[in-house]
Amino acid sequence: MADDDDISDGEIGEEEKEPEAPGIDYEELDSATGFKKTDYAIWKSYEAAILLKPEDDREDEEEWAENYCTENNVDKNRVTMVTKLGIYAGARDEFNQRTGEGKAIYANGDTYEGQYWEGKKNGHGKYVHKSLGMSEVDKLLEKLHKEKEATETPAQFIKRAAEAIAVGHEIVRAALENGFYPCYNGAYINNLKHGKGVMKNKDGTVYKGDWKDNKRHGEGVYCYLNGDIYSGQWEEGLKHGSACYEFADNKGSYIGTWEKGVFKEGQWIMTDGNYYEGRFDGKNRPCDPMGVIKFPFCALVQQGDYKKGKWCPTDQLVHQDDYQRAQDEAAAAAELELEKERLAAEAAAAETQESA
Repeated sequence: MADDDDISDGEIGEEEKEPEAPGIDYEELDSATGFKKTDYAIWKSYEAAILLKPEDDREDEEEWAENYCTENNVDKNRVTMVTKLGIYAGARDEFNQRTGEGKAIYANGDTYEGQYWEGKKNGHGKYVHKSLGMSEVDKLLEKLHKEKEATETPAQFIKRAAEAIAVGHEIVRAALENGFYPCYNGAYINNLKHGKGVMKNKDGTVYKGDWKDNKRHGEGVYCYLNGDIYSGQWEEGLKHGSACYEFADNKGSYIGTWEKGVFKEGQWIMTDGNYYEGRFDGKNRPCDPMGVIKFPFCALVQQGDYKKGKWCPTDQLVHQDDYQRAQDEAAAAAELELEKERLAAEAAAAETQESA
């Protein structure tokens, strides 16, 4: 049940100095994209010649830049700026910082479209990690999607694709909603994921929920490739608190408490409806000598322990009402004992005070 690591944005310094060359209007905008026309042309050429090619087939960057400048009469500084800093289209403030709605293509090929404030991502936006490439799952999904019939509905495609490549329905749905590359679509504060957001990870898994300082934190749902789903609380990027882990294909679930990524205590609900209740070890295995298995359909309970993966009873089967009555009596007796200890401690403290 390991989670994919969070992905950091591949962003570098953003502000650029505008070089000039005679005969070219560097401020002219491309009507289709909103980027400066010359910058966008530089970028597309750079992307085709360098970024999109396998490393062994790429041109030498310096040689490509020299050739591009010669062929297009573009200032070399302009080409360097675009290839090292990327390009931006959108609002700026009086200090030329990105502020308001905008979109950017970064030097590594990643893209962002959304809100900025004082040069940083602030508000809602979508960051696509193109530089990481597609996972094997997403490559298959993209291929299936390109081949899909026009009459096939999204729901039909999700069901067909999930069965074809043996992944959970939520994995396919996230690809349709967010694209086939790893990405984050949600809230930012000062370039950090913070608030509500959806993260499509580099392995194809998906997290939907709360973020704090770039980490999963709060309430959230994590969807695994095989269809397993964790739904519940997170803290500092780890499962922590109350939650439910559902196994794919109705193979049961865990319901209970996690601590720092480990299931500690709760119920293991099995496919037949019976369930174990107790503590668990660091590998999500039952490890409680006082654990019980409950059989709801016949209202029976049995106390015991799991040893080497097998249930070892330590008591007879009893009716759930009798078991609950015994538990209540034991809890009442323990509470009474604690009260006696508290009263005795108070009496001793009062006696000590009188002696002083």
